[in-house]
Amino acid sequence: MIDLECRELVKTFDRFTAVDGVSLVVEKGAFFSILGPSGCGKTTLMRMLAGFETPDRGEVRIKGRSMLGVPPNRRPVNMVFQHLALFPNMSVAENVGYGLRRRKTPRVEIHRRVQDVLSRVGLGDSVDKRIDQLSGGQQQRVAIARCLVLEPDVLLLDEPLGALDLKLREHMKVELKKLQSEFGTTFIYITHDQSEALAMSDRVAVMNRGVFEQVGSPQDLYYRPETPFVASFVGENNRWRGRIVHRDLEGRLQVRTEQGMSLYASAAGRGWDRAGQEVEVFVRPEMISLSLSAAHEEMHENRLEGQVVNILFDGSRSQVLVQQHGSDQEVAVNLPQAAEFSGLSEGAPVYLSWPSNRSHAFPFWA
Repeated sequence: MIDLECRELVKTFDRFTAVDGVSLVVEKGAFFSILGPSGCGKTTLMRMLAGFETPDRGEVRIKGRSMLGVPPNRRPVNMVFQHLALFPNMSVAENVGYGLRRRKTPRVEIHRRVQDVLSRVGLGDSVDKRIDQLSGGQQQRVAIARCLVLEPDVLLLDEPLGALDLKLREHMKVELKKLQSEFGTTFIYITHDQSEALAMSDRVAVMNRGVFEQVGSPQDLYYRPETPFVASFVGENNRWRGRIVHRDLEGRLQVRTEQGMSLYASAAGRGWDRAGQEVEVFVRPEMISLSLSAAHEEMHENRLEGQVVNILFDGSRSQVLVQQHGSDQEVAVNLPQAAEFSGLSEGAPVYLSWPSNRSHAFPFWA
């Protein structure tokens, strides 16, 4: 079943087009994220789904029903904002039951549903607490419970973790995914934080300048980006610019970079990858093998030598910055968790290699 469908949505403000022909389909019970930088149009899109903005063109359908002309309070959706807008003068139970009271739900029914939803979000013993007695994560769960108790078809979440500190955000990513799975409600989640989108979502739409650049699973976006923007925005990447020298029958490209080195990469798409075409080549730090000996360098087609210019220590996520010989470009590589690298220091010579299928080449349009 389809819970949410958008058809060619367009929204402009004066001469600025915030959303430009966006279409999407979200299945029942999915966790769907819209990921993009500030100003890409994701909040405007969310406001159109909620009914706070009217599209200039296109249509929003929920459960197969058109939402054209349907005001926000009559749509089967609820929204959780970054600033939670909880009522400080009400208890936890009163906050959660507020929407039910507005609907004139019988008191006994309100009590039952509030108790049930608070128990399911892990706040069954906080019914009578004031909002200021709760931690940031607990307040977040109250805001979500206040929406879920109304049993919406779709729950919209507008950067709900943005105001939390880093450690709490990491914890709440797990909590949100558990809650979504527990309730089975369709979540539409917008964020500029790729780690949130990748960790929680079934599918993600990467938005840029009012359009969807790519829609797919987190694995698709990470391992099989379709545009240079997706390759650069999702995850970390090293990047080179150059021109195609040769394309073999299997689609592998030989690229001569601006620094004069040869790289081998897989072409993203077909029909553009001809000799002379200017391209950008992307490779992720974790795809590159780091070695202290040139003897290991022959493992893969792409090989370069350099020296360590910096070590960014972060436990298991530590990285090494390597400056290529004959170039001022630095290459980021994940630091292997092996004893031979424990004494690695600045200035040490190192050798890098990676296979062509771990590099993605895209046409560069100036």
